[in-house]
Amino acid sequence: MIKPIFITTTLLASSFAFSAQNYVTDPQLTDYRGNQGKSDVWLSHEDSNGGLGDVGSSGDTAFDAKGSARIRFKEKVAINDFTAKPGLSQILTGLPANTDMTYSLYYCDNKGPASPSILYYGVREAVEGASLTGKVIAEKRVHTRELDAAPKGEKKACFRQVSLDFNSGSGNVEIFSLMEVYVGDAEKPDMKKDIEVRIDEFSVTAK
Repeated sequence: MIKPIFITTTLLASSFAFSAQNYVTDPQLTDYRGNQGKSDVWLSHEDSNGGLGDVGSSGDTAFDAKGSARIRFKEKVAINDFTAKPGLSQILTGLPANTDMTYSLYYCDNKGPASPSILYYGVREAVEGASLTGKVIAEKRVHTRELDAAPKGEKKACFRQVSLDFNSGSGNVEIFSLMEVYVGDAEKPDMKKDIEVRIDEFSVTAK
């Protein structure tokens, strides 16, 4: 007699999640770290000497593969332009067209509830040769104080998961993750040290 096999809803959901295709290249930034912040797929938006922020690699990690990106304004730079939005983006081509998808990443900001940093992330239509100029498809802003209940990284608990849903449209999009700095009525935040955050563990999957 063949015994029936019962699969719980939780196990089935986990199985689907495990097998879901991630369309991001170098999602854990391992190659980015290994190449000291140089990449053929990740686009850096920065100009530290010009006061527009600095983007580089970090050995910190949310999970097992070593590597993340550090986004910062350096304290030693004479004049920082806090209207700039330094960070990373990546062009994704060949997504299944007109498909509901989820974009997620892990974000680390150790500065606590009073941090001036805000993560601005989302998805744009891809424009060849003109990064971050396409029409915004979906976007969110989040502060670290909002992420107490968010999923944590395994290696470093400051990493918290953020996500948003979007429709892939033509199948060619640009995902982005940028740091904004809120200065309020002040000309600049207290720059006793670098203002920095880290990002890691990117994912774009079909829902």
